[in-house]
Amino acid sequence: MWSFFKLVMWGWLWFVAWIITLPFKKSNQDNCLTYALKKWDEGGYLVIRWCRSNKHSWIRWPHFLWLDQRFDRVLEHYVPKEAEDIERTIPKPWFDGRIVYNDPEDHSQFQEEDEFKQGSEN
Repeated sequence: MWSFFKLVMWGWLWFVAWIITLPFKKSNQDNCLTYALKKWDEGGYLVIRWCRSNKHSWIRWPHFLWLDQRFDRVLEHYVPKEAEDIERTIPKPWFDGRIVYNDPEDHSQFQEEDEFKQGSEN
């Protein structure tokens, strides 16, 4: 129950930050929420979990992912192009990003978009 309360609280904070920062968004920038919502509109599932790259463990931001509807292990993240090992207290609301497939915690499945497409064509 506490985790759900924190998610709702951060959701409201995210919503307010979104409204404030939207006028400063560049046309080629996005974030994990807008990417996941666009993919979810095409079908599949919206997955919400806590971000793993927080600078402080007591501040947890939600991270939004997209999972295909067939559960074919295609889990897509939209993450910043900059190094993932940079830990931030407050993430950037809009950023130039890249798509990461599957779960980066399992390094054997960590693939970039081009590698994933090349592997599926063979």
